[in-house]
Amino acid sequence: MGIAERIGRILRSQYKRMRCFNDCLKIIEIVGVNESESKLIKLMNQTFKGSKNKPYYKKVLLLQNIRLIKNWQQKISVDFHMLSYCNLVKPIIKNFVFPYSPDNYRELDYVIKHTSIWFKIRLPITTNSRSINDWEWIEGQIPIPEKLQEKIDESTNQHPKKPRMIIKTLKGGKEYFFFSFPWDFKRKIMERKERARALAVDLGLKKIATAVVCEKDKQLSKPIFLKVTSKQYQHIERLYKRLQGISLQMKRKLGDHRRLQEEQARIYRKLSRIKHQIVQTTAVILIDKAKQWNCNEIILEDLRTFSPKKGLKKWSRRLNEWLYGQITQILEYKTKEEGIKLLKVAPWGTSNHCSRCTNTQGLKVINPTNLTPKKSGRWFYCPNCGFNVDRDYNAALNIFRAKFINYRKIKSLKDTSPIPYTEIGIPSPNCSWRRSRNDLTTTQVVLVTGG
Repeated sequence: MGIAERIGRILRSQYKRMRCFNDCLKIIEIVGVNESESKLIKLMNQTFKGSKNKPYYKKVLLLQNIRLIKNWQQKISVDFHMLSYCNLVKPIIKNFVFPYSPDNYRELDYVIKHTSIWFKIRLPITTNSRSINDWEWIEGQIPIPEKLQEKIDESTNQHPKKPRMIIKTLKGGKEYFFFSFPWDFKRKIMERKERARALAVDLGLKKIATAVVCEKDKQLSKPIFLKVTSKQYQHIERLYKRLQGISLQMKRKLGDHRRLQEEQARIYRKLSRIKHQIVQTTAVILIDKAKQWNCNEIILEDLRTFSPKKGLKKWSRRLNEWLYGQITQILEYKTKEEGIKLLKVAPWGTSNHCSRCTNTQGLKVINPTNLTPKKSGRWFYCPNCGFNVDRDYNAALNIFRAKFINYRKIKSLKDTSPIPYTEIGIPSPNCSWRRSRNDLTTTQVVLVTGG
């Protein structure tokens, strides 16, 4: 019953994707496979509309299916009628999760007594169980930590829902199973204020996150930089280089193939642990900063449609290492828990617009003393007002400005109001607050991983 429930959830999640795939296939068959993605998305939104004349499919879902059709049409070069979603897409269960929700207490029973979960589960007593006589009820106790108990006291019901059984792998490669018990919580409702205060966050590669607190058209806090240390970054790079070496050895059939596979799996597990710790630490710090400044919302860029150019394999790997999706996913449920609104804005123009004078011709330069334009430069310089500042910090300010864009009236960031106040860099001439050129006071938080 648990396996059937898991398969049913997968099928339900894939049904709308399959329907969108078939609708995209009809439009592409009429218009042609060489039509641009933006034109195809526009045609899909005009053809398939839901209630209140809104697009039935989200832009991300349309883009994924259009790219899927184009890629497969180039690979196999067959008629569109030959393309079937069920033949092209085969969902794979990467992480083992076994739901006990349809169990009806026939294989698992549990109750909370004296800050502990007492459970009883039916398990096989032999490795080769052939009948129900080879299964027995095993009893156990799970103590609840004090901090977790304080959280449970705030839940709507002290008794948890049916758990899930999840498999995890230890450092040595040994696998173990554990139960995940969910509780229901009421969403906190913050008091409405006359001016909404927000924490604008720019997620990046070198710096995991750059945040700044703004209110209306003013900046209230110094920039907050969240980054890993250079040693940790180099450690991650060494692990990826080792993976490349192992792949090359396996390709050339050098060494013991089984030993190389075990080492490859061990390095992947190590990278996964490091990434998970970075994601958790980043999300916790951002939530704490938002609560510290009494922010009503957290603003992020919506980068789900972003992808690197073809041929940039290293950039693709770094984008994967960026962990944007995982950080966003954790923030989504943590903000609901704390009563904070999570807002996503369009990423267009946040890197090249000046947040002080709204000029659109900003430059990426090497450093504040060397204003030579360079694409990989980590510093931003505006030739119009002379404002130069950390590139990610300027992007965070523009992310806050993007919140006020109404695309029916305002077309881009250049039409929104600038933010005059700054705590770092050189402000524009019309700025109400000025700071010394040499005073570059910042707030930096280093993410420590690996213990």
